[in-house]
Amino acid sequence: MIKKILFLIFSILLFISALLYSVKPETELMQAFISPDSALEKNIVKLASLSSKRVNIIFEGESLEEAESLKADFPQNNTNFQDVIEIYKKYPVNFLSDKKRELIKEKNYNELERTALEGIYNPFGFYPVPINQDPYLLSTDFVTQLAKFAGDSTAEYNGKYYAISHLDIQNDSDIKELAKKAEHKSVYLTGTPVHSYFTSAKSNIEINIICIISSVALILLCKFYFKSFKIVLPIVLSILFGFMFGYSFSALIFQKLHILTFVFSTSLIGISLDYSLHYFLTGDETGFKKSLTSSMVTTVLAFSALLFSNIEVLRQIAVFTSFGLFGVYLFVLIILPLFKVKQGFAEFKRITIPKRAVLILVIFIIIAGSFKLNFNDNIRSFYSPPKNLAYAESLYKKVFNPPNPEFIILNGNSTDEIIERQEELNLKDALGLANFISSKSRQNENISLVKTLYKEDWKNYQKLLGFKLKEPEYKVYDTENFPLNKEFMLDKNTGFVMVNHAVDGSINIPDEISGILKRLRLQCLKLLPAVFIILFVFLSFIYGIKNAAKISLSPLVSVIFTVSLLSLTGESINLFNILALFLIIGFSLDYSIFRLNSGEKSKDAVFMSALSTAFSFFLLSFTGFKLINSLASTLCIGITCSYILSLFMIKSKHEQEKRSQTGNN
Repeated sequence: MIKKILFLIFSILLFISALLYSVKPETELMQAFISPDSALEKNIVKLASLSSKRVNIIFEGESLEEAESLKADFPQNNTNFQDVIEIYKKYPVNFLSDKKRELIKEKNYNELERTALEGIYNPFGFYPVPINQDPYLLSTDFVTQLAKFAGDSTAEYNGKYYAISHLDIQNDSDIKELAKKAEHKSVYLTGTPVHSYFTSAKSNIEINIICIISSVALILLCKFYFKSFKIVLPIVLSILFGFMFGYSFSALIFQKLHILTFVFSTSLIGISLDYSLHYFLTGDETGFKKSLTSSMVTTVLAFSALLFSNIEVLRQIAVFTSFGLFGVYLFVLIILPLFKVKQGFAEFKRITIPKRAVLILVIFIIIAGSFKLNFNDNIRSFYSPPKNLAYAESLYKKVFNPPNPEFIILNGNSTDEIIERQEELNLKDALGLANFISSKSRQNENISLVKTLYKEDWKNYQKLLGFKLKEPEYKVYDTENFPLNKEFMLDKNTGFVMVNHAVDGSINIPDEISGILKRLRLQCLKLLPAVFIILFVFLSFIYGIKNAAKISLSPLVSVIFTVSLLSLTGESINLFNILALFLIIGFSLDYSIFRLNSGEKSKDAVFMSALSTAFSFFLLSFTGFKLINSLASTLCIGITCSYILSLFMIKSKHEQEKRSQTGNN
């Protein structure tokens, strides 16, 4: 009893510590699977994260005025340009447009004066700096050329008028508010945050419904077999305890837990159920503790391999699941004996499965599927938008024809050096810091040009205007303090430039991310045989080589069969299918170990565990989120296959004794 009390006290203190230290869940997909292997990959991930915050809001009206009136009710671009304009006012001759620079260099003062006068006498003219301080409208011309980078515009398409604005979204509550405002209006939302929010919301609803259905099915199964609802409470407590045990250690080890860690760790439900059922059915047998310990250790070893994957979410899953399993193991041995549940047992009708036919089918699918094996690491294939969001994206492309930008990464010892690098590239239709601010060397050059202009044309132009001019103050602005630096800097030594088409040295983010996913998939594939070897050595030490081979054969064949069947049905294998294979190994080992070492009732426990787990993942395979249904469909096939194969490949001690008695008679 003292051990039980100490265990409960330790667990309670652990849970309280974890809750007090509770971490905010990470929801961004890139942060889960993209573990950069180089400085370039780190920058690619940062670029992907930046682009994943932009939302486009499209306003549709019968007239331009109607579209603009809709726009007025929504938040506008949240980048503050007022501080930037103040800099242009204070340094009116430091920043010259390419056109003005060329005119001054060529000493084409007549054209310079003509264009300036047109601007001065334009009734709709815009003057950041008073005319007497900037008579050639140098700052005006520089600011005007920035209009094309503002991003907000209007267009006409199919007889309707459209306006658009862009926002950088910081959290889901902003998206929720936008979606509520856009509801029942001719307003469309596009962009990565929109898809993430609606997909997450839909997946949460689907998963909650599936959890309810699975829970009800589990309760009814327990009622049918044990003829009592009392058995449900200790089983549920063991599952909850495992989750809390795994979460507590994970929360204390990692700064953030990704939401996918919780999704993948639903495997604890099936294994916790397996352990609890085996306790109530075979806990009084002599080999129970050995089987339970072996099952726990082998499954923990299977998941521990993920610690070496260099993928953050896999390391989290390894820690969460391993400690969760250990927690369930301790709960079953220490706490479950406190529950004195009296129950009867129902009899499952045994169905004779044609062994030879099943094995032939398995071999055929493995061979046929191997010829159709196809891998797909394209990040675009992981998501298919619902009709309303797909329509909004299509409308955005048709009306505004946005470019598919590529990125050039620039490195330097300072922000000013990075601006210089962009100036040296001299790319047309590029967008970076150099479009908004000039480097110190370019500012000095501009100041020198303006000094020459004032020296040679000052008196003539002053007479032409007819009023006295004030010569500007010449000083260089420190680019390190520019307000827009954070918009184009990945860190203090790395910036980027966007281009509308591929050029030498540019990178395409989706293609680069797909390349990283391929590397991670290959890395996980290499881990699989290593996991099998480690587990086989461990099982050989515990049960001997012959029994270790029996236990390992079912997981091995089920993993190969699952990949082959998916390939045969035309499914391309992706990273998430491969990750599910590690979970299949964990489940399969449980079934094999308990079948080998336990008695008659162990078969029922394995059957109920496999049935409930496969059913839950079968339901999850119908979710709209490709990532989840890839995981779920793979697990459903693998668990079903591994259970059926274990019936053929492994005979329990009870079955061997029964066969021996039959033979003697």
